[in-house]
Amino acid sequence: MIKLHNITYTDDGKKIAYEYAVEQHIQKFFDNNQPYYVKYGVDVSQVPDSIAVIPFLSNIMPIAWFVGFDVHVPEVDKTFYESLTSLKEEFNTYHPDKKFKGSLQAEKLIENTIEGAEKCLLFSGGLDSFESYTRNYELNPYLISIHGADVEITDTKRWGDFVRYNQEEKIVNNDKLFYIESNLRDFYTYQVELLVDIGWWGKIQHGMALLGVIAPLGYHLGIHKIFIGSSNTEEIDFGWGSSPNIDEKMKWANSEVVHDGYHLRRTDKIDNIVSYSQQNDIQINLRVCYSEQRDGYNCNVCAKCQRTMFGFILSGANPNEYGFNVPDHLYELIFRNFESGSSMTEGLKYEWKCLQIKASEMTEFFVLNNKEIEQKEIEKFMTLDLDQLINQKSESRKTKQKLRFIIRNKFPWLRELYRKIRY
Repeated sequence: MIKLHNITYTDDGKKIAYEYAVEQHIQKFFDNNQPYYVKYGVDVSQVPDSIAVIPFLSNIMPIAWFVGFDVHVPEVDKTFYESLTSLKEEFNTYHPDKKFKGSLQAEKLIENTIEGAEKCLLFSGGLDSFESYTRNYELNPYLISIHGADVEITDTKRWGDFVRYNQEEKIVNNDKLFYIESNLRDFYTYQVELLVDIGWWGKIQHGMALLGVIAPLGYHLGIHKIFIGSSNTEEIDFGWGSSPNIDEKMKWANSEVVHDGYHLRRTDKIDNIVSYSQQNDIQINLRVCYSEQRDGYNCNVCAKCQRTMFGFILSGANPNEYGFNVPDHLYELIFRNFESGSSMTEGLKYEWKCLQIKASEMTEFFVLNNKEIEQKEIEKFMTLDLDQLINQKSESRKTKQKLRFIIRNKFPWLRELYRKIRY
């Protein structure tokens, strides 16, 4: 089991530290040198312990379920405790091969009430969060970004850029910006990743983790409703760490979570961003990737950047006006994703399929250089058979991916060497 002994505050009440003991037989899943913590920009030391414990449990409990150990705490919010049962069942639905045995043991269940009716939005600066912000702008929500999620805590340069970009956005109300720091991806070892054949953050952790760390700040600020931008739509159903069935089951006190934009494809969201920007005569600079090769808002070459830029083109908008610097060989980059020997997941196939649908429906597109040539490229893209790439050499690819992951984590110096050679 894991037993939480104490919750302490440092840095003038801004940092919550959790003192917990891990039994020997599950020690391999946790980094002794990095006990879990969360840090806010304001003093949260007056928040009840039953609320302050939620960030810790939101990150620990999924591990407990998959590994099969109990977690003991002195007290916890009653609503959150009850929500864990539904969350556990939801993960078990998508992972029926796992035996979910771990549970939370609390000495006291506390009923809490949040005094206030404020709203907040998890804000990464990407398409999902920006689009959600434009639709909920009149609510004047707090925008909460988490250092340690997409940007490593040690990467102060990229985080500094992120903060600066937020401050430079005309649409963003700087008085409502809040930042949270947490080692939510560093307190456990690579052994946790292997519980789901790698991909723990995306497949399992991120929905509960990102929402859970808001709890103490939300209690302090009187935040009653939390918005988190959707990643997918109901058109595709696979195990993912953020969905309506997970996010909206995350509750504490009298709070409410809204998995926002679930009815919208990413191409629809791009349309909404373009429409909002044009109608309000305001520029929006998206940050859709966190590549180490990024120089500016985006790297402009990764597959995610490609898909987003292409989406703007199909919407008749210039991607260069939305935070991108479109490479001259964009269409060449796009087609490299479908070369012989390539493979992709169902999730990625869906993203490209949405672009094919958008291309078939469009009447005009944004021309980068030569309309006739680019029209042919788009028509060629529309004829691609995406299904043939699904699971192509998937077992071999998964085995190699897993082996590379284990080697990188067992021998971290090799990872640094690889980075130097690559970049």
